[in-house]
Amino acid sequence: MPALETVGQYITESRRLLQDQVTPYRYPDTDIVDALNIGLTEARRLRADLFLPLFDLPWFDSAGTINTSLPVPMDPQYRSAFVYYVVGRMQLRDDRSTTDQRASAMLTKFVGQMLTIQS
Repeated sequence: MPALETVGQYITESRRLLQDQVTPYRYPDTDIVDALNIGLTEARRLRADLFLPLFDLPWFDSAGTINTSLPVPMDPQYRSAFVYYVVGRMQLRDDRSTTDQRASAMLTKFVGQMLTIQS
């Protein structure tokens, strides 16, 4: 898994897990960024302590051209959890019953990783 330091790296890794790497993409970048934003909000609800050094909750504009070089300010040990959230959220949109189980597993993994305090 890449370092997941920028919005673009989250988009790329999410697409890899979604098996959505051929254009035209099934999931637009704007939807992936929106899911990342919602994931940050959910993470703050679960673990407000991770956001204490920040005055404002990070939010990435998904209107127009997405700045994929913007940094995502998150402790490295929790970064992969956001990829699981994005993938789970994107899969909730699919209407195949097999994706519901995978979406649920990804969202559960996100919550599990956020609630696990690592040293």
